[in-house]
Amino acid sequence: MFSKKEILVGVIAAILCMLVAWSCRLDATEIKEEVKIIDKYPNFLLYNSTVGCFSGVVQLMILLNPELAKTPAPPAVQQQILAHCSCIVDKIRYKYTIQEYNSRINDFLWVKELWGKFGAECVKEGYLAGLNIAPNGEDNKTIESPEQDSEEEEPLTEDSTQFQG
Repeated sequence: MFSKKEILVGVIAAILCMLVAWSCRLDATEIKEEVKIIDKYPNFLLYNSTVGCFSGVVQLMILLNPELAKTPAPPAVQQQILAHCSCIVDKIRYKYTIQEYNSRINDFLWVKELWGKFGAECVKEGYLAGLNIAPNGEDNKTIESPEQDSEEEEPLTEDSTQFQG
């Protein structure tokens, strides 16, 4: 089939390919990287913060309307709450580096004020519009209207027809 010359050329070509591959290999010890301080918020913190915010908004909704306690939130409402919580997390990320946030994470009053302040800003931006949640009760103000003259009802007589259902 193959002549001795073709076999010899094939063996030499294979040996040359192995030598080239061996000389181009990378050793893990040759690559050295410096340890960097990461300025990104870790995923677990973003997830836990968003979940905590979500459950806080749901508890607030139940507090304002106890009839919702055993009713699952529709998907559109869940998306609205998630957008609100993402708004708060984004505002925190833009204002504070992860190092600043981590240094004060155990100060409960600071965290409460921070989340409350940014939560109110996100509500004012319309993230929870239609859910009857507003800071300082702005959503449920009664609008006074001038009294209208109501027509007096006619007294019922025997001749009047009454519809009963």
